[in-house]
Amino acid sequence: MGVARRCGRVCGVAAAVLLWVGAAPAARGQTEPLEPPDVAPSVTDLLSQAFLKADEQRALRIDHGIWTDADLTTPAEHARAALTTGALGDVSLTDPATPAIDRAEAMELRGEPAKALELLGEDTSARALHIRAAALTDLGRFDDVAALAPAASAIIKDSSVPAADTAHAVRAMLLITHVLGADDAKVVGYQGMLDALAAARDTRDRLSWQVFLAEALLLHEKGRYQDAGAALDTAISLNPRAAESWALFGEVLVDGLEFPKAEGVAARLDVLAGGASPAGAIVRARVQLRQTEGEAALAALAPALKEYPNHRGLRAMEIAATAASFDFDLCKARLDAFDAIAPKSPQAYLAAGKAMAEARQYDEAAAYLRTAAERAPNWSDPVVELGLSELQAGHNDASLAALEKATKFDPYNVRADNSLTLLKELATYATVESPHFVIRYKPGVDEVLAKEMPEPLERSYARVTGNGPGGIDHQPSHKTVVELYPDHRWFGVRITGMPALHTIAAATGPVIAMEAPRDGPNHLTGPYDWARVVQHEFTHTVTLSRTRNRLPHWFTEASAVYLEDAPRDYNTVQLLTRTFDTDTLLDFENINIAFARPKRPTDRGLAYAQGHFMYQYIIEHFGAKKPLELMDLYAKGVREEAAFQQVLGVSREKFFEDFKAWGRDQLVSWGMLASDASPDINTLMAAERKTDAKAPEEPTPALLEKWLAAHPADPFVLEQVLQEKLKGRAAGDKALSPEVMELAERYAKARPVDPLPHRILAAHYLASDTPALAIPHLEYLDAREQHSAAYAVELARQYLAAGDVTKAMEKTARATTIAPYDPATREFAATTYLRLKDYADAERNIAAMVVLEPDRPRNKERLEAIRKLMAGQR
Repeated sequence: MGVARRCGRVCGVAAAVLLWVGAAPAARGQTEPLEPPDVAPSVTDLLSQAFLKADEQRALRIDHGIWTDADLTTPAEHARAALTTGALGDVSLTDPATPAIDRAEAMELRGEPAKALELLGEDTSARALHIRAAALTDLGRFDDVAALAPAASAIIKDSSVPAADTAHAVRAMLLITHVLGADDAKVVGYQGMLDALAAARDTRDRLSWQVFLAEALLLHEKGRYQDAGAALDTAISLNPRAAESWALFGEVLVDGLEFPKAEGVAARLDVLAGGASPAGAIVRARVQLRQTEGEAALAALAPALKEYPNHRGLRAMEIAATAASFDFDLCKARLDAFDAIAPKSPQAYLAAGKAMAEARQYDEAAAYLRTAAERAPNWSDPVVELGLSELQAGHNDASLAALEKATKFDPYNVRADNSLTLLKELATYATVESPHFVIRYKPGVDEVLAKEMPEPLERSYARVTGNGPGGIDHQPSHKTVVELYPDHRWFGVRITGMPALHTIAAATGPVIAMEAPRDGPNHLTGPYDWARVVQHEFTHTVTLSRTRNRLPHWFTEASAVYLEDAPRDYNTVQLLTRTFDTDTLLDFENINIAFARPKRPTDRGLAYAQGHFMYQYIIEHFGAKKPLELMDLYAKGVREEAAFQQVLGVSREKFFEDFKAWGRDQLVSWGMLASDASPDINTLMAAERKTDAKAPEEPTPALLEKWLAAHPADPFVLEQVLQEKLKGRAAGDKALSPEVMELAERYAKARPVDPLPHRILAAHYLASDTPALAIPHLEYLDAREQHSAAYAVELARQYLAAGDVTKAMEKTARATTIAPYDPATREFAATTYLRLKDYADAERNIAAMVVLEPDRPRNKERLEAIRKLMAGQR
């Protein structure tokens, strides 16, 4: 079973099991339970052994979760099955005939730890130790948890105990380390626990799913996600009905943003439990919390909370959801109520802090996480989460202090270690400041770009914070930090704590991280229009400041795309066209999910494109200030449906229907969707077949000419005719006949979103005696280009030849913005500025060439020459 490593910071866990998961489950409200994998062949082989007696086979089937109803003949067997599946309401779990330890485990899992302890009595078994540690933790009796260390240590070190006992003792020890710390002399450390589990697995019982689950829990806690995934994969194949394994799988799917699959796991947990599963409810709530949907998370928790009102995990998640609903008074009340049943427990504060960090409410996150850390001063999790939250908030000193503390007593946490390494790296970075930005960069070649960034950034500041169309009309209270990372790995660590992220820039609020726009093996895309990308990200910074990030995901992305101030590229227009034509737009719920985990290959791109289109519709149909009014309501905690009613005067359903009609009209006007005046080729062919039974299957040149005469402005016909005419050209021939030129001009007017006519006309004019006529077509192409400086360079040449100095300088600057690390582009810029007698900009680009090409003496000679020239003019 292979591991498909393809997602974000927890991809190893999720991917290790995705192979048997298959397709994503149905949409919300119709979620199908994920199917388990096939039972491990080693289990089926064992069960087929002839030497096994019937009772032994039955016991093995129960132990590995493949029993039949006929196998469960006693209350004890029913209880074992119920505990395995999480069926906590099963009558066998309160039957006096059921062993006390089974009833004790059920009480602990139901949220009744005091009753669990009472039932355990003096039981000193490894399993009882595990249950006791969990119950004492739930009661907030942490001194008593710590007192279990010697017993747990003894079992872990005893190589003669059953493998399952080692697993129970390790899980107890994990809870003990949360109290005493991983480096306390009385505990078995991380590596010691791993070694004990490996020995139990390899020398005592290779089929113990409890061992693999304990290993997965331990590895996951330390951030070793790929290794945890392998262990979890095996655990589930050894017992497909083990609810605890499914619960961990659901958790890591949520962390990996695999929301539909996570909901499938929640549904599986409910099926296993035969009703509302606490673990399933927690998975569903976490899905909602990762999308900043606090109220939906509360709704997901409600059925299980009604059944298990004292379940600590459910109560902690309820507190996290309340915080994410921005009802902080109620959150405080619920925290106090949690303290009444679990005094001084960090659990609820940790859950609330993580939810606030995910919602980018960094001040609240820090407050909750500090409390959690104070209550569990030796547990690394609250301190790690605090350090990571402070890092995303741009509070590097606070982050460094937290992460150094965390790694000191938990050196095995991969995410913390990566982020600490990043902070130490950042401490070596140089800075450039402008009125509203602080730019951090690694000394060396990145200085070339960093020193050029202030001017474009300040232009973005004026546009985004201003009150022009789409402007946010708000100024953040502090300077925004822009961190320029030398490669994609460092950028990924900055954003997620793990070096795997499929984008080139991201805003965490007051900090914008970006990958250097250059080619190389450690770069995601190569050169890109960083000024446009950072303007997008800075919009997130400003909307976050204005609304405290209380925005639907689609809305915050839509505002940022709108403020890129760039026309849609043709791929985006075609995607919108296909979606409108097939009526497959994303609804308000799925559009938010699509950004993180698209169900279809095109969904992420569609989420951006459709969101931008809807935002444009709001501005054009309702008014330029309406998005800001919506933002202000979102900031107050008003949900999207109510905000739409209040600001736009329509429900989301009505808005969506009206938007679809408006969007279709836009696409018709762009020549992308057919109309009565401009039928598409299929419609025209159908009409031909009605009147001519011998009509060809495909349009012929004669038919195209006939249709063109009847529909001279039809974009579908013009495109086909133009493509036919272009087929006859020799390879490399850029010259167009007058007929083709006229067709191209007509097609450009009929379908103004297609770059084809502009490409061929630009090429024609550049190869002609009148290259200046290429300028409008080059401008069209350059406005849509994000990765190449070629159009900007050619425009600079043409403007220079035409004597338009201002435009020539603008395009030269744009060329070096897109390709700041390209020596050829810098050479062109320096030459252009010299011709224009702009010696300062010429000197700047030659100096860049010296840094980019340190082995070329000619660059240094030119730099000395230009500086002498400038000195002589002073």
